[in-house]
Amino acid sequence: MEELLSALEQAFADYRQDVDKYEQKRKPTDGLLGFGHSLKDEACHEKLDECVDKIVGEICQARPSPADAKRAVSLLLSRDDLPSWPLAAQWMLHAIERHSLPLIPFLSPESAAAFAKEYAARYKPWERLPAQKEVYKALKARAKS
Repeated sequence: MEELLSALEQAFADYRQDVDKYEQKRKPTDGLLGFGHSLKDEACHEKLDECVDKIVGEICQARPSPADAKRAVSLLLSRDDLPSWPLAAQWMLHAIERHSLPLIPFLSPESAAAFAKEYAARYKPWERLPAQKEVYKALKARAKS
């Protein structure tokens, strides 16, 4: 399990490296008014999504302990460094949160309640994207079980 959790951490580290590489080489006018190339056009987003999807699937197949599930969900939901990312990358990191859904049933009810409380504080109901609403609903349901 440790290898899978490390792989999940590495997926985010690789994504950050790809984003930083793009930011270093981009021109000030890239993506301006829809012209040129912008970060949103980079393949790194799809690469991260596919990698996280694969790793989460493997974690679920391995039937993680509540502690391992908590660590995996934390990697997916608790992005304290989010403001330091470019906006296009922030949107992707929000979208990646949906990959926590298959892990939520493995959480202890106490951990799910803590995640739900943190999630509610971070995202007001009117700010939540559809996937975030689904994650919050799943966390609340698991907390009550």
